[in-house]
Amino acid sequence: MNTAPSVTLIVVAYGRPDLLEALLDSITEHTPEAHEILVVDNASPDDTYERASRHKSRPRLIKAGKNLGYGGGANLGIRASKSDIVIIMNSDLEVTEGWLSPLLRPIETNSAVIAAPLYVDENGHVVESGASLTADGHIHPAEISSTGSVPVDHVSAACWAVKRSWFERMGGFDSSYGLGYYEDVDLCAVARSNQEVVVVVNESRVIHRIGGSFSSKAARRLSHRNHARTETRWYWMRRGTQENPWPGETAVPHGRVAVIGDHPEVVSDLRSRNISVAVLDNATELSRRSNRDDVVVTESELTTVADLAPRAEVAGPEDLEKALLRAGVAPSPTPPRPRFFSIAATRSRRW
Repeated sequence: MNTAPSVTLIVVAYGRPDLLEALLDSITEHTPEAHEILVVDNASPDDTYERASRHKSRPRLIKAGKNLGYGGGANLGIRASKSDIVIIMNSDLEVTEGWLSPLLRPIETNSAVIAAPLYVDENGHVVESGASLTADGHIHPAEISSTGSVPVDHVSAACWAVKRSWFERMGGFDSSYGLGYYEDVDLCAVARSNQEVVVVVNESRVIHRIGGSFSSKAARRLSHRNHARTETRWYWMRRGTQENPWPGETAVPHGRVAVIGDHPEVVSDLRSRNISVAVLDNATELSRRSNRDDVVVTESELTTVADLAPRAEVAGPEDLEKALLRAGVAPSPTPPRPRFFSIAATRSRRW
């Protein structure tokens, strides 16, 4: 008798039917395990729904009445699922051989409540491995190995394995985040505040085509707003600093700035105003920072920097103050006062 829990792969799509078809093709090729595919079409303005309905994988389809955003689409899909375990997936992924069984293992054994794969690019290079977050806003990427699972504070929800019952009990993704950005950070924080475990599974790898999400000013404003919302809710949980990641506690920074090249006076000034600073040797290092910066300071390669950090305001040292204002960063020598909120006070649990 097969006692393995049933699994539903919930794919949230908005436009780009070519990417959705590539994902469905890869699932068909690399997923021999029993599964159901459920595609949530977020009111795409094109023929995404029709093309998905004709795909050989024969997915079950739900068409939302409006664009609910990634979190809202995932909530809708999970409400329609009957499986014990669900995999929430963005449509800009492609799965690889052997991806599913290792990803399910931490959930099946109750050793974690959220499990994510390693996200790689088309060449197999890791683009995100999850991270731990310190109180001064610095990110410490998880260790990558060939086997095993690594506990993290946060990992992108582009591909998550969760138990449907847990996800429903937590209230799903918070709808107040709107069309997206940081709803995954928020739900990871909910799990961690309950002393539950979030892991990245090294044996499971999926290709993630990151890009385009931050192309409009409206999307950038939403990202900044949701970043501030998440920091306000959850920074009290964070411990440590860039130099000393775990012991102690400091206040959350007013913003994050990446400085490319040798600009010690700029770095010193920013840190004196409680702004988190990452010093990079060159622009290519931005690709490992997962769009976390509010401002990038550089004297050259402006176009390359804008492509690698589409969320950030890009400026030379002489225009830094204007860039900080445009990004909504509030320079101040005084750290914000700690506010210790309970989950009930900071987060709606209703769908």
